[in-house]
Amino acid sequence: MYIRDISSDIQDLGEDHVQNDAGSFELSLQPLGDLGSGYHTKNDPRPGHQYHRYDVTQQRKGPISVRCNMTDVIHGQMGGGSDEQATLIALLFRFDVLENARRISRAEITVDFFGEDPTDRFSRPGVSAISFNNEFSLVEETETKSITRGAEMSIGMSQFAELSGSLKWEETTERTRKSYTRVIGSTDYESFNSGAYDRARWVLLENESLNTGVPKVFRTGILLQREDMEKFGCDVRIKIKADVRSRLEDFFGGWKADDDTVLFNPREKMPARQLQAVESGKVDTKNLGNFDLGAIGNIEFMRVGKGAIKEVTL
Repeated sequence: MYIRDISSDIQDLGEDHVQNDAGSFELSLQPLGDLGSGYHTKNDPRPGHQYHRYDVTQQRKGPISVRCNMTDVIHGQMGGGSDEQATLIALLFRFDVLENARRISRAEITVDFFGEDPTDRFSRPGVSAISFNNEFSLVEETETKSITRGAEMSIGMSQFAELSGSLKWEETTERTRKSYTRVIGSTDYESFNSGAYDRARWVLLENESLNTGVPKVFRTGILLQREDMEKFGCDVRIKIKADVRSRLEDFFGGWKADDDTVLFNPREKMPARQLQAVESGKVDTKNLGNFDLGAIGNIEFMRVGKGAIKEVTL
């Protein structure tokens, strides 16, 4: 079996529920849940079918639904004069809010890769590139405030008579503040502190001025560099910060069931994908290092059906 032992990474239920402020909770979406929650995705046990799982993880219970699908996996060569192997992966994340007045204000995604022997740093694939590898600001909002300062003064004149009165002056200043929804991506070390990076990480932050929540759909690509054709795996973890009204028991129950590690085998025939982000026939599998990961990256806040709004004559 090529499933990593991650039992030590799963904390007690009480440790995962950390209240950060008066209006939100930070929730680590580890594979915890009650029966029927769906948050314990397993690999197909049939020989040859346990690799390249489409449903990576999902939480379908409560007012907030979070899921991740691996829509594309393409094995090939890095190219560009390199003799290294490569793998292109596309992941689709959905953050659905099922009730009004609920929202996800922050989401942190980590994808950790390791080799057939997790203790061997040289057996793991390296994260060569990712979509959204930097800080990106989306959907600019401008807020203008007018600030007025005032004061009064008394004046007097004395010769034959005295006149008293007041003068008032005001100064008005306009301040403009721009705020954004942000996405921050990076490649990092997780298990080791040298060699190729083994972690891809993204943080999605809502517009703090409008409290509109994180994007509903986030799609990203990962390019891996490999030295051989051996099996490898990855663990996907999602941590969210939700409004306080999204009660903790809506997410978690009283028992634990691990999501299986997502397993990859470059020698196995690839299954058909359900939601392809990459047209595999148009990808040069001998030169994956030249693939534009920006073509995979996608962020959606809302989908509006074309023709859904119709005008009628009254």
